[in-house]
Amino acid sequence: MQIETTRFGKLEIDEKEIISMVEPIIGFPHTSSFVLLDHKTKKGITPFKWLQSVDDPALAFVLLPAQLVEPSYRVAITRDEAAKLKITEPTDAEVWVMLVIPPNEPKKMTANLKAPVVINRKERLGKQLVLVDSQYSTKHRVFKD
Repeated sequence: MQIETTRFGKLEIDEKEIISMVEPIIGFPHTSSFVLLDHKTKKGITPFKWLQSVDDPALAFVLLPAQLVEPSYRVAITRDEAAKLKITEPTDAEVWVMLVIPPNEPKKMTANLKAPVVINRKERLGKQLVLVDSQYSTKHRVFKD
């Protein structure tokens, strides 16, 4: 399948790689299908990923594994959320955080630890969780001063 993207041009993707969001990402109700793309540089692949919308060419989020941002980070997934995502084992769940990278100031990037994206890669399902009563911030500094 071919998709058009603003950042990456035309991409050939395997339909089996499409992640269906069981609920829309907050603020983006118009899209529910995404693909996870490697972030490549001249030096190779980095731990960053792009969550690229299949439905909206201009919509892509930069993600990092939550554990790389905050090693002690833990997310409690409710039974209902686990059922929606068809998670039967803890290893089924990948926990990602969305990043905000200010133009020309990557050292000031922040991660949204309050609303991680959980993906069950085996079932190709995802959901952004909103952690209620959490000590985590929506603007956690990735690099300390």
